[in-house]
Amino acid sequence: MAEIQNEMLQLGVYALVVRGQGDDLLMGTNVNNYIKVEGLEHLLHFFISDLDKFFSHIYDHDIAGYLNSLEEKFHVDLSTLQENMELNIRGMEDTDSDDVMIYYLVITKTLEQLRQKIFETRGWNWIQEFYKEKAGKAPTKEILNEINRIDSKVDKSISLLYNLIFIYYLAEIYSKKKIQVLCKDLIKTSIKQLSSIIQK
Repeated sequence: MAEIQNEMLQLGVYALVVRGQGDDLLMGTNVNNYIKVEGLEHLLHFFISDLDKFFSHIYDHDIAGYLNSLEEKFHVDLSTLQENMELNIRGMEDTDSDDVMIYYLVITKTLEQLRQKIFETRGWNWIQEFYKEKAGKAPTKEILNEINRIDSKVDKSISLLYNLIFIYYLAEIYSKKKIQVLCKDLIKTSIKQLSSIIQK
């Protein structure tokens, strides 16, 4: 079971952020957008290892314990996920879905929420800092609304931004300085491209 668990976790993590395997290609929210991030997969091994430890709570049907462990490690509020996850699991159990499918659902829901929460805090901070640095003032409400509109269309620049910020955050957690520096430069490039699109 432990081997299956680790394999599921890797599949879930890679499906969210990696294109292929062995090439350190960071994928955007659109699978057709990707960029090389040296050391990416090595970093993700640390992340998967921690997820592996926390996942024992799921086998004990302790979703709250699982989410609490994630919150303590990654400093992100996942409280809104518990009820939704419990409803999804009950729904799958009612349709006689096997355990592997249920566990994979837990992994994907967790990762999507974790990435979204990190973008909501860190992503908007990066964008606002860029605009302040460039224009000497914070972006207007109209600019932020325009970014939201572009986001919904999964433009390449913001597609990559989601996972670049997610990986930058993980690199901070696991003290991988080289990846932090690389991601920081790539994040700035993506925001600059985003800014160019808005100004057209």
